[in-house]
Amino acid sequence: MAVNFTINEKNVLVKAELVDEAGEVILESVRGTGEREFCDFSLIEEAVIPRGVTAIGSGAFAGCDWLSGVTIPDSVTNIEDRAFYDCYSLSEIEIPAGVSSMGDEVFTDCNNLKSVIISGRIPAVGYRAFAWCESLICITIPNSVTSIGDQAFYSCSSLENIDIPDRVTGIGEDAFALCGSLKSEITSNEPEDPKQ
Repeated sequence: MAVNFTINEKNVLVKAELVDEAGEVILESVRGTGEREFCDFSLIEEAVIPRGVTAIGSGAFAGCDWLSGVTIPDSVTNIEDRAFYDCYSLSEIEIPAGVSSMGDEVFTDCNNLKSVIISGRIPAVGYRAFAWCESLICITIPNSVTSIGDQAFYSCSSLENIDIPDRVTGIGEDAFALCGSLKSEITSNEPEDPKQ
């Protein structure tokens, strides 16, 4: 089986279709983006989002229990709320440099997520962005971040160290609550190159 994507005239990913080996659409698995879930919970295991897509919609992959790998193209600039909520099998992800906005609860309850690299220039880590990511060991937060939302890393019980950029002026309530393995949560990154 494979995943076929439909992209609208604004280059927003609006629909995915799971197809069989003959290319026939498995109709009961068709979902749209926006406020609706993207896929059937147990079917999609790997997703390579096509180049040219500019946004991943709200709840786009929410509840895809077996989704273990996602490739996000550089053309994506926005990842909306709960885009990867409860993707239990997702173990690592890289947010490309083009991403300038990331919503709330984007990776909440991704229990097997171990590594996150955010190359984009996001201004904030949102509300519950990584809450209950119990396997999360390391995360790279870019120097563009100025705030960390409430419960952003709530119950990330495996998180040992996190570098917080110098530009961060606000850390929300319970942002690091129940992070029992955390050795030091306030470790500044190197100052950003003023030429950038």
